[in-house]
Amino acid sequence: MKLPPLNALRAFECAARTGSFSAAGAEQGVSSAAVSMQVKNLEDWLGLKLFTRRANQVRLTDAGRDYYRKAAMSLAEIASFTQALTEGRGHRPLVISATPALAQLWLPDRLKIFRAARPDVAVRLRIEDDSIDLEAEGIDARLSYGGEHPDYRTEEMFTDALIPVGMDPAADIRTAPLVEMSWGATISSVPGWRQYFVQHGIGQEAPVASAVAPTVPAAVALVQAGLGIALLPAQVTGREIRAGRLHRLDGPALDMPRPYVLITAHYKSRSRRLRALAEALGVR
Repeated sequence: MKLPPLNALRAFECAARTGSFSAAGAEQGVSSAAVSMQVKNLEDWLGLKLFTRRANQVRLTDAGRDYYRKAAMSLAEIASFTQALTEGRGHRPLVISATPALAQLWLPDRLKIFRAARPDVAVRLRIEDDSIDLEAEGIDARLSYGGEHPDYRTEEMFTDALIPVGMDPAADIRTAPLVEMSWGATISSVPGWRQYFVQHGIGQEAPVASAVAPTVPAAVALVQAGLGIALLPAQVTGREIRAGRLHRLDGPALDMPRPYVLITAHYKSRSRRLRALAEALGVR
């Protein structure tokens, strides 16, 4: 069976339906240039010209109109059948993959909101680091920090700031032992104690960590065990702070450079379950 590249077909259908590469890009969460490239890939694969391009306008050719009618019908049928499989009588769980920090510290309260909105939908939560293949592993939604995901729909949940936290509310960040976060090989943009002290002019030239944690929940555990203070995301650890299991220390906040995001497959953008989840997660 000879099938066209699916991502290119989706991009073409969206561009033909909206009449614009820019509008198609906005719907799919990618740039207009990315849509144009996908359409070009499909045209090369077919050996046909699907659009005429003039300045910022695109128009379907005769071949493009014929192909669009068939493509739109086929994709709509697949989407309808997929929705029936995932939301029908089988009650397939909604599979959510999340980083340890989000899954263990931030997500539970949001899942309570989701459950109130969709009590009919069971949730299966997976906790794992990045580099996840959503399609291959049957994942409906991925919750992560930052990163580029050009093949998927990416929506911002929230932005956060790093704050100093500890068990003793009176701890002095200039003299207290430091717990450092190791954000892993895929993240290089999150600042640590060194950048924090330099940016805010706090007198520690070369801070040395007394302990290093591989995840935010691990850092929380080290702080709660009395091993030092940590620089952690305020919203992610907000539940621990509100419950008094961590204390916000005296010291400025440091904005994190990227947002936390919800990542889903483009073709699932109309899923009622995922839209309800996005609302519960505060997607903007």
